[in-house]
Amino acid sequence: MPRRSTKVSRIWASVLGAALCITISLFVAAMPRAAGLWDGWSYDLAFLLKDSKANPPDDVTIIYVDDQTYERYGASEKDFNRAYYATTLDYLTRAGVKQVMIDVWFDPNERVPGAPSLAGAIRSNGAVFLVVELKKESKEVKVETPRVPLQSFVDAGARHGTSTLQRDEITGVVRQYNHGDNERPGFAWLAASSAGAQIGSDPDNALFLNYYGPPLTFRHVSLCDVTNHQQDPTIFKNKFVFIGSLPRQHQFPQQIVDSFPGPAFSVFGGKAEYAGVEIVATAFSNLMTGSGLHRMVGVTETLLLIAFGVSVGGGLVWLRPWPAALVALSLAVLIGVVSCLCVWKFYIWYSWAMTSFLQIPVALLWGLLTHTKALDRQNRELEETLSRTLREVEESRSGVKPASSPAHSAAPGAPGSSESPPMVADHVLLKRVGKGGYGEVWLGRNAVGLFHAIKLVYRKNFRDDLPYEREFKGIQKFMPISRSHPGFVHILHVGRNDDVGFFYCVMEAGDDETGSPLTDPATYMPKNLGQLIRAEGALPAKECIALGLHLSDALGHLHRENLIHRDIKPSNIIYASGRPKLADIGLVTEIETTLHDVSQLGTDGYMPPEGPGAPNGDLYSLGKVLYEACMGLDRRRFPELPTAVYESEESAIKLRLNRVILRACEIRPEDRYLTAEALATDLRACLVDSTG
Repeated sequence: MPRRSTKVSRIWASVLGAALCITISLFVAAMPRAAGLWDGWSYDLAFLLKDSKANPPDDVTIIYVDDQTYERYGASEKDFNRAYYATTLDYLTRAGVKQVMIDVWFDPNERVPGAPSLAGAIRSNGAVFLVVELKKESKEVKVETPRVPLQSFVDAGARHGTSTLQRDEITGVVRQYNHGDNERPGFAWLAASSAGAQIGSDPDNALFLNYYGPPLTFRHVSLCDVTNHQQDPTIFKNKFVFIGSLPRQHQFPQQIVDSFPGPAFSVFGGKAEYAGVEIVATAFSNLMTGSGLHRMVGVTETLLLIAFGVSVGGGLVWLRPWPAALVALSLAVLIGVVSCLCVWKFYIWYSWAMTSFLQIPVALLWGLLTHTKALDRQNRELEETLSRTLREVEESRSGVKPASSPAHSAAPGAPGSSESPPMVADHVLLKRVGKGGYGEVWLGRNAVGLFHAIKLVYRKNFRDDLPYEREFKGIQKFMPISRSHPGFVHILHVGRNDDVGFFYCVMEAGDDETGSPLTDPATYMPKNLGQLIRAEGALPAKECIALGLHLSDALGHLHRENLIHRDIKPSNIIYASGRPKLADIGLVTEIETTLHDVSQLGTDGYMPPEGPGAPNGDLYSLGKVLYEACMGLDRRRFPELPTAVYESEESAIKLRLNRVILRACEIRPEDRYLTAEALATDLRACLVDSTG
């Protein structure tokens, strides 16, 4: 049955994990800005991992109007003589270029000299393309009107098209080039169509740029060096030549900046800045070679997201943490590599980063959470099984049959009772009122008629002498100080009979759990905190604080005596004369300098993770006791809070007390209270806050 239950739980966790991954990814995909961010990573990372030394198309050359050009001719962008373009164009015509694409806007209203000579050079070449500016009529109305270049250039035979770069709203990276439409064809589309590219008659604005490398990847030369006698004229023969501006290295106010960010080709390269003409040349080459990127159809991407969400969200919950982490990392890398290969080889891309960097981490976290909860459930089942088995073994060794509860323990000699107890000096043992792993607690009456609690520890219940002697030494260390603080159960006498094989200690008797005076031994059961919590549930906050103050004061006294308790839990806190007291002191020992010097003894759930061996280990246990008393929940549910805490009139003080409990129960010892006095100070502050 447990295995079947675990499997069913895992199946439900798998279904919920798949639903979680799908829901989160589809929600993000429906948010334009968030989806754009994941899209950008998917696109840019394909170039970040691409070979930066890849060869660009050999039939494209770019001529840059750069700093060197402006310095050589003693001009600026606004007064650059058009005759310089004319001289360059005439040279290119003689060199045998196929087409010349000038990515420079020639304003029809400009008064820059040299326009007639450039018109003549355009007419002589016969294959020159110019850009058309799109100007918005107003900020309110988003209508763009094309502005044709100088009419003399158009009359000379220059063809012209619009040139618009589509920039990402968040990062500014240029990933698409607007190829226009049939009425207004784009600059690159018009030039590629005239060059014989197999691109059809309708401009395709769904294409994404496929960058060939980092900035200045294309073969390029400065405009002032084109006619240089040392320049190799073959770099222009039968080539497609682009002419445009290279961003100035030294920017000045109101200076035109023809620079745009593109995808980085190196992890350490930072943001890559491309000249506008180089992006246009990239778009043209994509059209000529058919290497422009196509994005996967939206429906297909959605189906892929759902398929990956089902696979990783429903699959990782079946693996243990380390294998799950390894599989998650491997899947994220594999999906990234395969997706990049699709870009490099097949010119197809999609938003794969949402799977690698969103769906897989979410699925992994869900799997880890599921595994943690499953382990916690299994641990509880194992602890219950182990506790039951140990109890049966102890009872079989002592020859005592298990009883349903201590309240139904029969008196010595009655049917179903344990064997008769040994003789204890000056006492008559009346009734067994408790039984632990190593001994029994009996109610006894002394020679003058006073009731006492008598703990008997038998040697036969131990495999060897070590734990038996440890129990005796604990009582031996504690007895001298047991009456020095009202928070300790008083030990009145200790005796030992090695011939029979037992030792005993006589202690003050606890209050009756009914609250009535101890007069009838037949109905008596000692009152302890565990029984009180089971009967009443969560205790009032102020009562819990008073309990914590009383016990922390007792622990502080114990620690100052260089002793630690090691087994603080509700059942070991008895009430005598109405006061809570630390009892069952069999594990009391000296404070050691290292945790490894102290035996790992105590009760699971109350014992600190590093094991008992330091004073703040006792404070950890006390914190768990206060958690159970204040919240009414089992210590294994810590730090969970019941809904009733927020709805009760005591919510404020209980939440303040909970902060104290959280610090007392920190996982790392150095983060806890280091002394009982520090814990008591914060508990008193809770009372002050509640009354103030």
